[in-house]
Amino acid sequence: MSAPIKATLLISFAALLGACAGMWDMTDGTLAVTLTILVVSAFALSLFVPRLTWVVVLGLAAGVLVANLAGWPPPGTELREMERSLIAAAVAALPATLGGLLGLCAATLARRHMR
Repeated sequence: MSAPIKATLLISFAALLGACAGMWDMTDGTLAVTLTILVVSAFALSLFVPRLTWVVVLGLAAGVLVANLAGWPPPGTELREMERSLIAAAVAALPATLGGLLGLCAATLARRHMR
């Protein structure tokens, strides 16, 4: 599989997982589950494709952004839709980065032990 196709599939899958996390966050679900979805998704995807960890993080954050833009505003919010969505995506990028870095480290350690 060529590199551009692999990157396109990876970012699409990451965006889908990010959208799932974003939709979960907009329901009555707890924040811990949303963060867990983001960290585990980033870890797993970065573990299998460590060179594209940055694509995974961007895809997850973009998925959260799209979910917030497409979803309904939470009751009592005073922020405009775009501001709320950008904040949610920025906040989602933090646990996604943590999970991505953990996956990258795990892949690097595994590669070293395989030699």
